Amino acid sequence: MLLSAAVMTASASCGAKPRSLSFSAEVAESRDLGLSVGDKLTEAYKGMEENNPVSSDIFFADPTAVEYEGRLYIYGTNDSQEFNAKGGYGSNGYGSIGTLVCYSTEDMSNFRYEGTIPVTEIATWAGCSWAPSIVSREESDGKTHFYLYFANSGANVGVLTSTSPVGPWKDPVGGPLVYNEMPQLKDDPVSWCFDPGACIDDNGVGWIAIGGGDPAHPDENGMRTGNCRLAKLGKDMISIDGDFCKVPTYFHFEANELNFIGGKYVLTYCSNYADRSMFPITLGKEPQTCSMCYMTSDDPLNPDSWVWGGEYLTNPNQHGYPFSNNHSHLQKFKDKYYLLYQNVSLLENMNKLSAADGFRSIGIDYCEVDEENAVISPSKMSDEGVEQISKPDAMAMQEAETAHVAAGVTYYYNEDIASVIVTGIGNGDWIGLTDVDFGGGANTFAAQVRGKGIVEIRLDSLESEAVGSVQFDTGDDFAVIKGALPKNISGTHDLYLVFGGSFAFDKWQFAYEE
Repeated sequence: MLLSAAVMTASASCGAKPRSLSFSAEVAESRDLGLSVGDKLTEAYKGMEENNPVSSDIFFADPTAVEYEGRLYIYGTNDSQEFNAKGGYGSNGYGSIGTLVCYSTEDMSNFRYEGTIPVTEIATWAGCSWAPSIVSREESDGKTHFYLYFANSGANVGVLTSTSPVGPWKDPVGGPLVYNEMPQLKDDPVSWCFDPGACIDDNGVGWIAIGGGDPAHPDENGMRTGNCRLAKLGKDMISIDGDFCKVPTYFHFEANELNFIGGKYVLTYCSNYADRSMFPITLGKEPQTCSMCYMTSDDPLNPDSWVWGGEYLTNPNQHGYPFSNNHSHLQKFKDKYYLLYQNVSLLENMNKLSAADGFRSIGIDYCEVDEENAVISPSKMSDEGVEQISKPDAMAMQEAETAHVAAGVTYYYNEDIASVIVTGIGNGDWIGLTDVDFGGGANTFAAQVRGKGIVEIRLDSLESEAVGSVQFDTGDDFAVIKGALPKNISGTHDLYLVFGGSFAFDKWQFAYEE
């Protein structure tokens, strides 16, 4: 990441202005308890110079996203739930996954862990939760409502709703929204009734695509599987309005998502493993195995209106990663198009490929889109990913679970303070953030913590000398601890918070106090 040439000065002459701490709780002073972060730093599974994968410590896949109030919220299948259930060994069979993971970002480099969504606890009829798709719309009550569709294994599709992108969520239907036994599908079911993809068009109308698997009927084949269906959602977004259209896709297998671009409906999906020899030469080059493809329509319920768009993202093995299944989401955020996708790069970084397989992580790269014609150009997967587009404000209160890289820590939702906290902390664990803005200067650091420990502040390099720290012993309660920094910190820096002791960490902030 780009490092600033800004320096620390020993005085306030750099133009620092008072900016006080924002904590509502009483602030106590740091005291010397003789603590240290230890002699060995915890290994990280992502470099600070790499933007991918999004999470350096949690497996999640099948990306979808929604923008809200300047933040991008990213949701995915919680592969870590299966990974942990199997003790980090064996293949990902997906059967233990009943939650979804959510991260959010303002700057496309530092991501805040928003926690998990306990889908099967909310929708108690469901046994699994895979492959989410989310949309939002302002409703008549003046609030933005979020509609989160999910696959209950390969059996059916459900929906959760909320007026916040992070919940609380509820199950408004009390059962599946789409299932093979419903009137619209019972006479022509799909092999796998799963992998919803939703969008809302410019008229405020919602649409959903579902389905996947191998051909289910004698008149279908590997090229024309007949397993992709699309329908209009009801005005309430939690019902199906009318019949399903059988989209005439090519080599359709799974991973449906929908976008509305330039007046056209854009269906994206992952291709199957079938023989490609029957692909029409008039459509150009055939898609590769397990690659991302798309089709477009201006009349989505008319099968004849769908036009082949082509392949826009090849399998991860064409980008230097191990072969794996494929799922992507196209997202416009702050005037740029991004492609969210999955591979097994985090598992590879952990050197776990010989012991485990199929545990996926989400990455982000740019994607060029011709909005006028709804054309998606071929994209790529990479470790470097995309550029940071803004800088976190060190002088504003920040959630401790925001990081570019996290090493050794875990996360927990604390109901007492209604907040996700960083926990599982031991000596040498750390979090790092890129390009943090200290403005004119900071001379104080404060942290909301619980337990006994030390937070050490390092700049620009994990191996650099500490420029300050706070030590504390708060017992069983959260408290805000502040400490004076030996020198004023100004400008932009990569920030490392290195930990020692055993404690929980909720929030942090720098300030300039006279």
